[in-house]
Amino acid sequence: MDFGPAIEAQLRGQRVRRARLVWFDFATEPMGVWNGARPLTTSDGRTWLGLRGLGRIEGIAQSIDGAAPEIRFSLSGVYARFAAMAKAETAEYVNRPVFVFSQFFTGDDHMNGPWQLLGAPWAETWGLMHSLIPEKKTTADGFERTVTLTAETPFASKKRTRAAYMSDPDQKARHPGDRIAEFIAGIESVYVKFPK
Repeated sequence: MDFGPAIEAQLRGQRVRRARLVWFDFATEPMGVWNGARPLTTSDGRTWLGLRGLGRIEGIAQSIDGAAPEIRFSLSGVYARFAAMAKAETAEYVNRPVFVFSQFFTGDDHMNGPWQLLGAPWAETWGLMHSLIPEKKTTADGFERTVTLTAETPFASKKRTRAAYMSDPDQKARHPGDRIAEFIAGIESVYVKFPK
């Protein structure tokens, strides 16, 4: 990771900000979004649509003790037809990758001037999208519709117990009649001298 421009700006006494950028690798039309007010073009040539603060990301955390946190991407303020259409288009997102990047900027507190990019976006994490959940929440002004897309991190399958990877019952459930894992349980603590 190269934080050179961001560190240099901070050393000069400038305020350095960070925004998260999300790249959804949808099947027909991949798209990038961020929570800014207008589209953003980064130094790698990608354009990220501005969600004007309506987007939210939850679950980005370091994996500790083999846990695989689920990442949730939410977009609020959608209308009922959009939520239903998005849920129906499972081939667009199921098992497709989603990437989260950080982008550093410099600019004043009140955004009187444009924020200046500091370097290229750098990747924070990624996952595979697997479900989309439309919700309707009651608010003081009526109600609000939200669409939440969930993604599993690369470590999601690591949550399984050791036996769930190569045990005889698991193998036979996946491939009936297969005997390749029949003796795995018996050789787990066997000492094999090599070479003889």
